[in-house]
Amino acid sequence: MSTTPTDRRSALARRLRIDIDTATYPASQYQILRGVYELAPIIEPRVQDDEVYDDEGWLREATTGAQWRLEPKIKYSLNEDGSAFDTVHRFLRTKFLASVTGPVTAGEFGIRIYDREGLDSGYEYEGRAYVKAWTRDGNASGDVENVTLVIQGQGPLTEITNPEADLTPVVTGLSPATGDEAGGELINVYGNHFTGATDVDFGANPADGYTIVNDSHIVAVAPAGTAGTVAVRVTTDAGQSADTAADNYVYT
Repeated sequence: MSTTPTDRRSALARRLRIDIDTATYPASQYQILRGVYELAPIIEPRVQDDEVYDDEGWLREATTGAQWRLEPKIKYSLNEDGSAFDTVHRFLRTKFLASVTGPVTAGEFGIRIYDREGLDSGYEYEGRAYVKAWTRDGNASGDVENVTLVIQGQGPLTEITNPEADLTPVVTGLSPATGDEAGGELINVYGNHFTGATDVDFGANPADGYTIVNDSHIVAVAPAGTAGTVAVRVTTDAGQSADTAADNYVYT
């Protein structure tokens, strides 16, 4: 008797996205880690020996806690115009050196991982971490520089709602967050779902211009304004970003 074929599609590891929080806590500016070509997310128990005579030499262990880490391989890359190393890659390199030359806490940063297509894959988490290892793979001079990272979790890994499940833009931070009333400042707007942005507004005034760097980063030119605080909001076909404390821009 013939059997019914299984209709199944695999969720490939390349669908997992890593975002790195490049701001100083408690501010938040998540940016995507680009250039990942391999990724191993690992969550495992911490155990210790719990063997007794009654086990007759057989191993027995007791769980004492848990630990997590990510082991991505990246292509250490330049930015689009080749003038500097990728912002997030350089940030991770700097944090690695900080943890080597000082306390581990000096190298900590926020991180999150999730399915880039918005699905509930069971890998939607965020936490604090540091770069425990930065290993340049054995490339000859002139080859692409491949780097293997060990991003070690610090403390608990918390489940989150997939940021891609709702495509409405979200603004998570501005840099700088202040500027002159005359306008003209270049403002980095960080967040999610910026692809296809149709408007960037500073309160009631549209930006004098903006460039979509990627889905989580826009560079906008602040328009003229009056002294005080306004909300910087991004609009796409999916809607407009909500007004939160993270999007506050102060004219001085």
